[in-house]
Amino acid sequence: MKELDKSIKRKYSFSEYNPNWKLQFSILRDFILEVFGDKAIKIEHVGSTSVEGMKAKPLIDVLVIVKKMESFQEQKDKMTKAGYEWGENYIAPNTLLFFRLGLDGEKLDNIHICEEDSPKARQFIVVRDYLRTHTERAREYSDLKQRNAELYPDDYPAYRKAKYSFLQQLEKEAYGWAETK
Repeated sequence: MKELDKSIKRKYSFSEYNPNWKLQFSILRDFILEVFGDKAIKIEHVGSTSVEGMKAKPLIDVLVIVKKMESFQEQKDKMTKAGYEWGENYIAPNTLLFFRLGLDGEKLDNIHICEEDSPKARQFIVVRDYLRTHTERAREYSDLKQRNAELYPDDYPAYRKAKYSFLQQLEKEAYGWAETK
């Protein structure tokens, strides 16, 4: 298990939308199905790379919804053999994160394991769907991330902090929108 710390200044990059991200997700989904089998109730492409036209860190975020969190030792072993590191409770309590690093230390993908009906799983889906249907807000978020990447090119914690209040407001809007659907 990797000790994960959100305050570490790690390398990251930022790019224009890449249609290849859909293919990358598809490959990851197939791999995750092999590893998790029927324990994976649902596998979703989430995060900015899942929103067509949005600028993003070229990091594929995958949400794997499971019925119940457990040790997943067999899956951890398979993921570790495939080059992944993992950490527990990084994004929220009762979650599991698998991630892979490139040769330069930059993250390539995040695989988030969350329980069905958990607040974090709902957040991933609601915000993604809101951004997919509200292209103006997606563009505003994209532009903010671009500015932050230019302001803090070597300071990922500062990049995250600079978009925090915008994200809080965006999430409120997304949940309000989801209630009206």
